[in-house]
Amino acid sequence: MSKLCITLPPYSPDYSGCASALFELGGMIVLHDASGCTGNYLGYDEPRWMGSKSVVFCSGLRHMDAILGNDSLLIDRIIKAAESLKPKFIALLGSPVPMVIGADYEGIMREVESRTGIPCLGFDTKGLSYYGKGISMAAISLIKKFARKERGAEDGRRGINILGVTPLDFGNKGAEKAFVSLFERAGIEVCCCFSMGHSVEAIEKSVSAKLNVVVSQSGIEIAKFMEKKYAIPYVTGTPIADGSAVLSKVTSFFESGTVPRPKKAGAVLPKKVLVAGDQIIARSICEEAARAHGDVSFVAGTMFDFSPEESREGDIFIGDEDAFRKIANSGEFSGIVADPLVAQLLTDEAKKRTKFFALPHVAVSSKVHWDESLSVLGAEMRAFISNIRV
Repeated sequence: MSKLCITLPPYSPDYSGCASALFELGGMIVLHDASGCTGNYLGYDEPRWMGSKSVVFCSGLRHMDAILGNDSLLIDRIIKAAESLKPKFIALLGSPVPMVIGADYEGIMREVESRTGIPCLGFDTKGLSYYGKGISMAAISLIKKFARKERGAEDGRRGINILGVTPLDFGNKGAEKAFVSLFERAGIEVCCCFSMGHSVEAIEKSVSAKLNVVVSQSGIEIAKFMEKKYAIPYVTGTPIADGSAVLSKVTSFFESGTVPRPKKAGAVLPKKVLVAGDQIIARSICEEAARAHGDVSFVAGTMFDFSPEESREGDIFIGDEDAFRKIANSGEFSGIVADPLVAQLLTDEAKKRTKFFALPHVAVSSKVHWDESLSVLGAEMRAFISNIRV
């Protein structure tokens, strides 16, 4: 019951993250469900859907098909649609009901690939994990399927991959273009920007990169996979405001050949502000805000997936709504930066002593506030941080 949502909506699940990471690539995405999960993804977790040409289908799973395990019907439907649309690849994503009956997504897609000749991917998403897991699952499978098997002899240039760019964290405000532009202006080539603004062709050359830059928590597992398989090191950090903090890490790597070590947290000050959201983004906002407000301690609170190795002293993990409610009303923090819906967790008494700074997060408030998402790189975020006064 610890995951029970009473005030806040459920955060975006793994199948939404997975579908989001595949959305722009020209493939055919099939969500294996009765239609509820497909509607949830397209209606509430995908701000790019309206006006797009991406192909997303629901398998139309019915009770008897689930009970009897009628995979042949699903396979025939997928093949018929693929013969008409001729996608670059086909992806089958899971949901809670086929999870219960133990659907073999990879096995189903192996048969589809053998009968169509189209590259196929199967994802055991369950709807029980957060979106970050689905994003990393999709990206790693795409790399395994489409990237070159070995790094080439020409891979000595100043090239990077950007990992963890998703509308579920950054909205549909052009974050991928802003990130790429930041590095290209510094003479650094972006081989691939996972998982927005990329293509199958970019994924093919992603192993040419000398460094991976992880801009959100969903990029951590991708970076670990590429480090193990291709010996590509990684740095973490979201480009915030002018992006200089992350850019300096990348340029330092190309100058020295070593990954810079993270800086130690500063002394804890009497006034504390909690920045809640994605682990990497929240930590990056804290570091930028600390430079702007030297009399305040900023604490990163992780609401979704948490990587202990990326945690800094003082950071906290907010495991569920009940934990967040207790933290928000504890009186420990003079201010809270979080999605606007989080303000509902504060009691009337807490609102008198704790300032709330609304920072919309698509994975939390969905379409309620996604048009109000801020661009993390540029003047909007600089002004937002400047106004965090407690």
